[in-house]
Amino acid sequence: MAYKLAVLFHEPETEGKDLSRPELGNPGVGGTAYCFALLLQALQAKGNVEIYVYSVQDVKLPVENFIRVESALEGLRAAEKNAHRTVLLRNHQEDQVYALLECLDLRYIFWMHNRLTYTEIQLFRNTKQVKRVVAVGREMYDFYVDDLICDKMAYVPNPFIPPSEQYIRGPVKEKRVTYVGSLIPDKNFHILAAYWKAVLQAVPDATLHIIGNGQLYDANAQMGPYGLAEREYEAQFMPGITDPNGQLLPGVVFHGILGEEKYQVFQNTAVGIINPLGTETFGLAAVEMEACGVPVVCRRKYGLCDSVRDQETGLLYPEVSEMAAALIRLLQDPALNNQMGAAAAAFARSAFLPQNHIEQWVRIVLEATESRPAQYCKPVSNLDNNKKKIRMILHEIHRVPFLRWVPSIHDIQKK
Repeated sequence: MAYKLAVLFHEPETEGKDLSRPELGNPGVGGTAYCFALLLQALQAKGNVEIYVYSVQDVKLPVENFIRVESALEGLRAAEKNAHRTVLLRNHQEDQVYALLECLDLRYIFWMHNRLTYTEIQLFRNTKQVKRVVAVGREMYDFYVDDLICDKMAYVPNPFIPPSEQYIRGPVKEKRVTYVGSLIPDKNFHILAAYWKAVLQAVPDATLHIIGNGQLYDANAQMGPYGLAEREYEAQFMPGITDPNGQLLPGVVFHGILGEEKYQVFQNTAVGIINPLGTETFGLAAVEMEACGVPVVCRRKYGLCDSVRDQETGLLYPEVSEMAAALIRLLQDPALNNQMGAAAAAFARSAFLPQNHIEQWVRIVLEATESRPAQYCKPVSNLDNNKKKIRMILHEIHRVPFLRWVPSIHDIQKK
């Protein structure tokens, strides 16, 4: 039996893009949009889920049934009209969409590519039409086990198809650090910039390459005088990577938004880094660099514990103050760098292949369509990450019917 799945696709940066062959690499869109394309391709190939994409953007996707709509609201109403009652959509939707959820005869699967806001936690756990909230990795699933929303949650590792093996880096030669990410406050490039001169003191011949700019998610963003990010944010990070005259330090290179060309940058990279504060739910850019044999430095926090293996495929620092030391260590120790680079390539090229996890997605669609309950997955690793032991205790407390009122950590923090 083939199950029908409506997919609401609303990723503004994909307007006019070709995502019909995602196996060829990310053409320069956000990680969420790219993962949607990979998932759609894998589900289409699987064959037992009939997919209908309702897209707000004019974009090429690897599906046969493509329906253009003017807004997310129109997409949901069209799915109901066409009796495509199980709908997959990302979280962080507009308020108007959330206000409509209970008004439509639909069953929702929310793909959690961003951490849930407290409003989303309340809405999803209390709205009967929300059948599943799917985390993009184990760590982000574990982050919500203390809350009643866990009763609706599942997790599937984000899909990733590695680039050609020709892009795997050989023995490290250059002392190049490569950052990948949008130059917006949420991605925290300013933290790396603030520590860069400390790195140079220990490794004077280190260079810094930056892939991305402030227009990845908003092509109309007004850039500052350097043309890199919005004026206020640009003023925040530029002092760390410029001299007293406002000129870029030698060896600092901005590449802008790159598609497949980024792999050529990775080939000459000694150390990769993304989001220094570690607020990622997964960190696709880290996996992309690992797949090219580049060890990654990032914070031991949230989903980055899924995408980077500490002391094996890179170094995960517990506090931001330790970031520079981790970068310096991998720049100064080529033997360790090469060892971790080889492990990174082996890990990233096998752990996230779509075909390895597509059965989980098929099961989620089936269970949501039939309104089956979610199965609890007890945390088993990184128990010191994000107060996980306390979250597990709260989960067990909530199994007692008259104690389900006990607040979760999310209820207390309300963020």
